Amino acid sequence: MTIFHIRTLALAMLATLLFACNGKGNAPQTQGQQQTTNDSTLRIAVMPTLDCLPLYVADAAGLFDEANLKVRLVKYTAQMDCDTAILRGRVQGVFTDLVRAERMRQKGANLHEAGATNLHWQLISNRNARIKNVRQLADKMVGMTRFSGTDFLTTDIIDSSKPKNEVFRIQVNNVFVRLKMIMGYEVDAAFLSEPQATVARMANNNVLADTKEKDLRLGVAVFSMAAKDQKKVRQALPAFVKAYNRACDSLNINGMQHYADLLKTHFQLNDAAVGALPKIAYAKMTPVREKDRNAIKDFPTQ
Repeated sequence: MTIFHIRTLALAMLATLLFACNGKGNAPQTQGQQQTTNDSTLRIAVMPTLDCLPLYVADAAGLFDEANLKVRLVKYTAQMDCDTAILRGRVQGVFTDLVRAERMRQKGANLHEAGATNLHWQLISNRNARIKNVRQLADKMVGMTRFSGTDFLTTDIIDSSKPKNEVFRIQVNNVFVRLKMIMGYEVDAAFLSEPQATVARMANNNVLADTKEKDLRLGVAVFSMAAKDQKKVRQALPAFVKAYNRACDSLNINGMQHYADLLKTHFQLNDAAVGALPKIAYAKMTPVREKDRNAIKDFPTQ
């Protein structure tokens, strides 16, 4: 590795440590508030990624209220922090991926899958790296999260493209930090979901791979079936899924730009980025496909 790579690796490790210490991410509640679970409020950990947008729409449009649901969206900027929140009982639900869900189960979590979500990633290289295809990732650094969908995708790409030399996986959990490292040329490539992928593309960075083209749906909504949560979750889930699906309908009819205020508030987008977002057809929540479950079944999660 070059001196630049060593410096960047050190920066990435520091960023990982800093955000690991800040486990609450951008959660709008205090820890004490999060652990008050005797009420009927369903707390769901969410990310600033567009698979979670239907939740923000349902909340802002009053769809949860119309379903007689009390829902609190608890915001984080790293998927690992979301998953830690459900493992520690701070939330009852989380929008995550199949690999992370399996890892949580191996840690002892009793989880119920509400259904698949609209989570996709693009592998994007920074424009200064001059990488045009995945075979050129040899001796390069890829930003991702260990034991997650992005870790699985890195392995899948390496196995299928067979770069001549090692590809270095750099754990960068916070999605905004990962985007900044691409924009600042501190990693050669990174897996980004929307809307961070749009921001990277707007700066003329290169798309190397897209999970939509591979027909992979790794996003999943899971809920805790721990003894203290089980009754609340079982009672709330049918109405929750109905409200979520109504929000998907609204997004498909009105388009994402109709919800520009939500996008700017919760996803840190400016007007130009909102206008540049790709058209997304939001699928309603349905059971996880067996092909997606089978794709990750042999991937190590510990």
